[in-house]
Amino acid sequence: MAAIREFTDDSIVGRRGPEDLSKKQQLTTASWQVVSIPENAKPQESGSYIALTRNRRANIALNYYKPGMRDEMHCHPGSEHIFMVWQGELTIRGINPGEEATLKPGELVHIKAGHYYQLANETDQPTVLYQVATAPVMPTPITRRSFRRAGDTKAEDLMPARRMGWEHG
Repeated sequence: MAAIREFTDDSIVGRRGPEDLSKKQQLTTASWQVVSIPENAKPQESGSYIALTRNRRANIALNYYKPGMRDEMHCHPGSEHIFMVWQGELTIRGINPGEEATLKPGELVHIKAGHYYQLANETDQPTVLYQVATAPVMPTPITRRSFRRAGDTKAEDLMPARRMGWEHG
């Protein structure tokens, strides 16, 4: 049996409503939005999401993961996601057999809409991801679902505590 939480409020994933992205952009026209990854790749007070551009069919963002930071296992119904490692190292896990990979700078993962995944920085250095998220062709009533099977290991138990020198209580 799975415990599934559904979210219609994007603030749960770091999106706090219609942000003025022009402050992060070098050039904004009716056709273009130009941004700098290095200028925007900074740690956040909370969460990892840094919105950069937005249009009708896709959003571009960065994800800044401090050492040891990770997401819940989740999916986005109706929205495909592409994550490319810009800096550091990313471990991504899914719920199906064989769905685990560690990506290095220049490597990416393309996740189908509605498929579950977890992103984790299991290193002692920051990880910066370049993210593309498609907008659903038809709006979905749910923007994010979190997932944990009954009896499954918790997300924090997936971290290599001994390698990082951390202890879990």
